[in-house]
Amino acid sequence: MKKNLLRKTMYDSLTSLFSEDGIDASGKEDVFGCFFGRDTSITVLKIIKSCSNKSKTFSLDHEKLLAVCRRSLLTMARLQGKEINPDSGEEPGKFVHEFRRNNLERVLKTENKHWLDKPWFIYPDGILRNYDSIDSTPLGLIAIYKYYQLTKDKEFLLEVLPAVKKGLAWIKDFGDLDNDYLLEYRIHPDRKYGGLVVHSWTDSHESVTQASGLFPKYPIAPVEVQGYAWLALKLWGKFFKRNQELAESSSYYSDLFKFARLMKDEFNKKFIFINEGLYYAAQALDGDKNRIETLTGNPLLLLWASYRYKGIAYSILDRKYVVDLVTRAFKKDLFDKHAGIRTMSSKSLTYNPGQDSYHNGSFWPKLNGMAYEGLVKWRMILHAKKLKSATIKPIRHFGTPIELYIRNKNGEYIEYKGKDGITSSKNQAWSAAVVLDLLTERKKRHLHQDI
Repeated sequence: MKKNLLRKTMYDSLTSLFSEDGIDASGKEDVFGCFFGRDTSITVLKIIKSCSNKSKTFSLDHEKLLAVCRRSLLTMARLQGKEINPDSGEEPGKFVHEFRRNNLERVLKTENKHWLDKPWFIYPDGILRNYDSIDSTPLGLIAIYKYYQLTKDKEFLLEVLPAVKKGLAWIKDFGDLDNDYLLEYRIHPDRKYGGLVVHSWTDSHESVTQASGLFPKYPIAPVEVQGYAWLALKLWGKFFKRNQELAESSSYYSDLFKFARLMKDEFNKKFIFINEGLYYAAQALDGDKNRIETLTGNPLLLLWASYRYKGIAYSILDRKYVVDLVTRAFKKDLFDKHAGIRTMSSKSLTYNPGQDSYHNGSFWPKLNGMAYEGLVKWRMILHAKKLKSATIKPIRHFGTPIELYIRNKNGEYIEYKGKDGITSSKNQAWSAAVVLDLLTERKKRHLHQDI
């Protein structure tokens, strides 16, 4: 499929997922055909990135794309948590994970579903609002910032600013469960209904289950989420420093910066370890603050969660570890030149090479696209080019913005098929937005805006 046709296919696929709420994660016929906070935020961020650059090929309808971004972010603000509800995961200031008005069978019927032990909580109005995501809030805060940075839409800003302040408060008051300046999640001890046991983007149970078969002790602190929260605090800290009349108090922005600084200190003390002679970051910390040293592609997302200021890149990861991290991620157990970065190293004891590998070695365009953007931010252009090429090859093969895929031992691309019969979505919003971004030609000065 030629570049311009592929780009149009991604655009058409993406616009087919527009809804009254904003952007659905996948088609209505799919299991996940509804509004998700995490998916929406990443999709919006990739759309914003595509709209901030001019292409010499297929012309995007920027007005249409930015209008749906605005609608999506307003929906997130509207659905923001207001009270503590252990059965849905709702907390004040927390952005929603999953929102369904209908097709509730997936979360109510437990028969023949090995991953669904109890029905999920449905609110009295008959609608599912589930908040089992630790990253929807920081990602939503980043997306709101980036949307305003591009559009300068002051009416939008004033409407969402209360939600922004509540989201920032959630990071400090609820996201950090044990006051160690890191974000963790757990299952509330009073919960009676079902829900997710893993609250990061690789949200399958097996993605963090150890080779012994044991699931880590709560609370769990995922690696990439620390980077997202750090970036959200830094971006909004800069905003309120420039716009002190909109801040809560004279010390508001300095408090955000202080929390971010302490986060960075703790992160680099606790997450970094050496693998094959190179520094890398742990998948997560368990409830005893022990590193879960399974090698995954997620540490590359720390480079995505960066900003550039006066030509220098900054992230929660100390820059002295960046080259080692990228070098280790591009070894053959994690990087495949025909498919991209694996969700999990093929050397891991929990690696699954089979068709039912959801997060244990499969490939996700979402992960690859975010990692690519991070590599460009840090000016690691040769690695970025390799990853871009590897990401686009399977998309050309499938001809759709597929959710995830596996590359078998014969080098063939195969779609995911779980034990319950669920297959890869062929029309995934964040996959379409990622490829749209990858195929957008840029001038050097547009590679990344400063903070």
